[in-house]
Amino acid sequence: MKRITKNFASLFISDAVSRILGFFAIVYIARTLSAEGLGIISYGMAFFTYALLFANPGLTTIGAREIAKDHNNRRIIEEILGLRLTLASLIFLLFIIGLIVIPGKPITKNIIFFYLLSLFPFAILLEFVFQGREEMGCIGISRLVQYSIYVILLFVLLNISHDILMVPISFFIGYCAATGILIFVFLNKYKSLKIRFSLRPWRNLLIVSFPVGLAVIFNQVSLNLPPIILGVFHSKVEVGVFSAGFKIIIMLLIIERVFHYVFFPVISKQFIHAPEKLRSSFTFLTRLLFAITIPLTFGGIILADGLISFVYGAGFEGAIIIFRILLLYFLVAPVNTIFGYGLVSINQERRFFKIITYTALINLILIIILGINFKGQGAAIALFVSETIAIVLMSRELKKFVKFKSLKYIIKPLIASIIMVIVLCVLKYLSIIILVILGIFIYSIVFYLIKGFSKEEIRNLKQTIIQK
Repeated sequence: MKRITKNFASLFISDAVSRILGFFAIVYIARTLSAEGLGIISYGMAFFTYALLFANPGLTTIGAREIAKDHNNRRIIEEILGLRLTLASLIFLLFIIGLIVIPGKPITKNIIFFYLLSLFPFAILLEFVFQGREEMGCIGISRLVQYSIYVILLFVLLNISHDILMVPISFFIGYCAATGILIFVFLNKYKSLKIRFSLRPWRNLLIVSFPVGLAVIFNQVSLNLPPIILGVFHSKVEVGVFSAGFKIIIMLLIIERVFHYVFFPVISKQFIHAPEKLRSSFTFLTRLLFAITIPLTFGGIILADGLISFVYGAGFEGAIIIFRILLLYFLVAPVNTIFGYGLVSINQERRFFKIITYTALINLILIIILGINFKGQGAAIALFVSETIAIVLMSRELKKFVKFKSLKYIIKPLIASIIMVIVLCVLKYLSIIILVILGIFIYSIVFYLIKGFSKEEIRNLKQTIIQK
């Protein structure tokens, strides 16, 4: 119990602080460089994200799963690091050739180039090792270091020069610091670290990780498509407005990230050593996530205008409706992630790949059609529709192997959220900060009074989720 609680708390706190720091950085960029500047940064970051996907085709997910099963599996660590470093070098070279050959504005090319440099510290980042060994505190520390250095350098350098290139340069230095921290901790704990370059093991790794990697690539390509479509067919201002709403959603998705990191190795171990616990584990995770995402979605929709104005200031009114639509995407995304990686944890990555492929194609088509015709609002609708289809398909596939209940447990969060919304509507004349705090307080009290989680259910949790 103590280990999972400690892992969850340390990763949640560190990720929350890191996301907040990253969010402040985005706000500072938006206020300093305007919506167009934020649009250029988001445009460059989208290309970097694509590069990351191809440099890590599911390798860290499979690595974490295998290390969770056998903490002493040093060989897979060495092989994954060697393969990732080789892939990062190849991807970097291909993108550089593209930047040289394809016409474009020099400033945009420079932004992409400096972001691409972060491929190399990413290639030797040891997060997957510490995730598999359930040592989340180390991951938390590295992320805090990364974002702290990034934000400090960003504020100092951007304030001095107002040069947009300082953004990706600061990002690169922060990434190097995080990688260095984890390497130092690993060497201190385990004494040695090797990088293995061997073609045959790499081939076997790619065969196993290919379904996960390709699924993640398809999914992330479609997720990062809106800034590119909006930038190509509309304007960088439209990209900035969409990004303003989406950046808040990204910050909220810390919930998805923490749950995945903490419980993926736990579920992987349960599948091998205690498969009878899987049903209760998935039931609890689904209930807990909906108990978090439902009130955040309802509250965010009601307070969207005040939140956007408070965070970004004037000039981002167009982000309000986009943000409200994206909150519907946020409602289902974390639960869908648990279902999807639940399939991977029980060695059903090919089913995971199949569903992601279907929904990514749907998302791609919808984003192109709706993004071109309805701009940012259309792109947001496309994300929500495709994610809804995905959660239905993921749930159906997972329940073929693990019989658990999900939808029946959304009633109590819905009741508590509706009461919260009524109160917020009545008191909407108050400041946004007070309303946010009040919304959290009202929801928590009502949820507790209607026994969202009973004491007996919490006791059962200790017997199902916890690995002793």
